[in-house]
Amino acid sequence: MTENDTHAKTLEIYSPAFFSQFNPNTALDMVDRIPGFSLRSSDTERGFGEAGTNVLINGRRPSTKAQNSDDILSRISAKTVVRIELLDGASLDIPGLSGQVVNIVARAVDLSGNWRYAARFEDGTEPQLLEGEINLSGTRGDIGFTVGLELGQFTLTEDSVETYFDASRTVIEDRTEDVFLRNAAPGANLALTWTPTTGRFANHVANLNASFELDNNNSGVREVFTAIDPNRTSGESFAQAGEDEVEFEISGDYAVPFNLGSFDGTLKLIGLNTISDSESETIFVLAPAGQPAVRTAFAEDIKQGETIARAEYGFKSNDRHDVQLSAEYAFNFLESETRFESNFVSPVYDTVRVEENRFNARMTDSWQIKPDLSLQASIGAEYSSLQVVTPRSAARDFLRPKGFAAMSYKVSNRYSVRANIERSVGQLDFSTFVSDRNLADSLMTAGNAQIKPSQSWDLSVEFERTDDKLLSGRIRPYLELIEDPIDRVLIGNTAEGPGNLDSAVRYGIDAHATLLFDTLGLPGLRLEMDVGIGDSNIDDPLSGVSRQVNFNEEYRYSLFARYDIPSSDWALTSQIDNDESSPFFRLDEVRIVDVRKPFLSAGIIHKNFFGMRLSITGTNLLDNTVIQSRDRYLGADRRMGDLTRTEQFERQRGRRLSFVLSDTF
Repeated sequence: MTENDTHAKTLEIYSPAFFSQFNPNTALDMVDRIPGFSLRSSDTERGFGEAGTNVLINGRRPSTKAQNSDDILSRISAKTVVRIELLDGASLDIPGLSGQVVNIVARAVDLSGNWRYAARFEDGTEPQLLEGEINLSGTRGDIGFTVGLELGQFTLTEDSVETYFDASRTVIEDRTEDVFLRNAAPGANLALTWTPTTGRFANHVANLNASFELDNNNSGVREVFTAIDPNRTSGESFAQAGEDEVEFEISGDYAVPFNLGSFDGTLKLIGLNTISDSESETIFVLAPAGQPAVRTAFAEDIKQGETIARAEYGFKSNDRHDVQLSAEYAFNFLESETRFESNFVSPVYDTVRVEENRFNARMTDSWQIKPDLSLQASIGAEYSSLQVVTPRSAARDFLRPKGFAAMSYKVSNRYSVRANIERSVGQLDFSTFVSDRNLADSLMTAGNAQIKPSQSWDLSVEFERTDDKLLSGRIRPYLELIEDPIDRVLIGNTAEGPGNLDSAVRYGIDAHATLLFDTLGLPGLRLEMDVGIGDSNIDDPLSGVSRQVNFNEEYRYSLFARYDIPSSDWALTSQIDNDESSPFFRLDEVRIVDVRKPFLSAGIIHKNFFGMRLSITGTNLLDNTVIQSRDRYLGADRRMGDLTRTEQFERQRGRRLSFVLSDTF
């Protein structure tokens, strides 16, 4: 959607009055209460590309990757929101948008802001007292600005009972575990917007975004093991991991009216640069009873970054067609230095550098066939050159077609049908080129210099109902046909690591719905539901037998209820959710995670607590237990041989009480 014109289908328009019962502080608070709508995260891995997130700000797509939709919306004060438009993405002239899209129409004000403070308490865990954020926005002439500071903190402890079984399921060892995690993630962000309305630069728009984040993680597991089998040994072990990461992103865009022949259009130039530097070390000490302790350590220093230059030109070819031409260049790199050492060997060092140069070009046409029927189609190609930089290595080149077609048909004022088919290319996680060690689990994963990005055909159909008085929702069956999927393969003769297989399939159904009870005699009550079921299959690289894709989501559900008590400042909330994924297959083990009880939370909100909003929430009220089973095959034939042993733990996290205080100014 351009700033000056749109063929967009407006599904609903929500004024600030619709949200008044919730006393929202930010645009995020408002979007979270739109019936039947849910935010969609952008695919931030592969360049900047076509739009992925379903949020627009004053008709424009945010040109940032480090900041997600939640971040951006939480910095817009609710007092500045004029209205929120719920649009049909396929009817917009922004390539890649499909399904429901929200456009936040906000007015410029001299100064506004919001803040939030959170504290959480859990039995046996250090209290979280340093979490919060503050955001300040304003305008000076043609310049708008937003600046924000954030303190992130997360701590947890878990108690675990672990049991080792031999191949006949006889107990051979009992273990107890104490697990802890401490995370601190302070950050800062700045956004500047230039929107002159008069003079030579009228209708020009420029944006500049910058963000900076520190991330400090410390975690550990202390185990005490008691031998049941006389052939095993009792003792204890301790694993501790620490990581410090610094990430910085700067991005910007400049849009200017530009005439190409007889076409009046807009040229938009986008630039982005992201750099992160992470240093981590894991130390594992094994102390069998009556024997000297064995110490191993694995340290890693990873630097990675991405630089993007993109140009987009959008114009109307006629009253029914919006066309966009785009070209993008991206450079990605990762540089890793690792060190492994133990009591018995000298330190082993390894250095890996990976580089990718990528070019992408597309043409997209948004066609309003009829008032109730629209089609957005895109065709293009991607060329990439990928290299593990060594004196003897050569770059590998890939040329792959890309494109999509998205159709939207508005059956009536309440009902719509959408269909989408896309040819996509996945982004490699560059860490797959780097060898890694899990000291506590005694696992080594080799890097693979020959791995390549997967490709897929993605198909989906969506049936939607919109109604801001009663029931809104959508149901979406989907199918993904994946080529060159990444799984665990044999590298060389002995090592295991990530590699490409021939093909895989993923399919399932997602559904989201909101039911409002205002017209059913219970004003202020709403129920929200998000559910999904899925399946997959891939041919196992060892046995050749079909199985599920590693950790594929089999089901999930989340049910949320909120009751805003009429004629009062009080609201009650409750939520229950759970999910389950398929097993994870290595060549030498099978790992299954099972959540025995769902997560249940309940809360109370005071919307005018001395002029502020106070939320008190209790979580994990059912005392959730996570069970993990790990079947290990340590023979030469790996999983094709005999089972060696099974390791099973039951891990329990305590109940938690949270306090959140927030306000605007």
